[in-house]
Amino acid sequence: MKNILKDFVHQIDTMNTIGGGTTATLVNVQKKSDKLVIEVNAPSVHSESFNIYLRGNQLIVYTVLNDTSMVTDDMEQSARHMTPMFNRVFDIPATVDREQIDAIYENGRLRVILPYHEGQIEDVKRIDIREY
Repeated sequence: MKNILKDFVHQIDTMNTIGGGTTATLVNVQKKSDKLVIEVNAPSVHSESFNIYLRGNQLIVYTVLNDTSMVTDDMEQSARHMTPMFNRVFDIPATVDREQIDAIYENGRLRVILPYHEGQIEDVKRIDIREY
């Protein structure tokens, strides 16, 4: 029964892709001893469609589908014809070395590597609760 369901889901995904649709975007976050790795698996999305921004302690990853038939010289007008496909905001720890963040796209998978500052371990401090 499990294999039948797995085959059925794969068939639906394949038919959606062949029909011009997009497959579901899968995200995996791995916390390693020396870095944080965010993997976004989106086989139907081209690397040019991804956007990555760092704002404060947040990493913003999103994709848009551009309707190229509606592109004009007016950026505001063109922006109205962008369809968001994926949007995710990740909180990143203060121990990440912001200057060394790297992104690699390969075979439908975006990997964002966020190395920690060398020799710095994330501090965890317990806060005592006072009673009145």
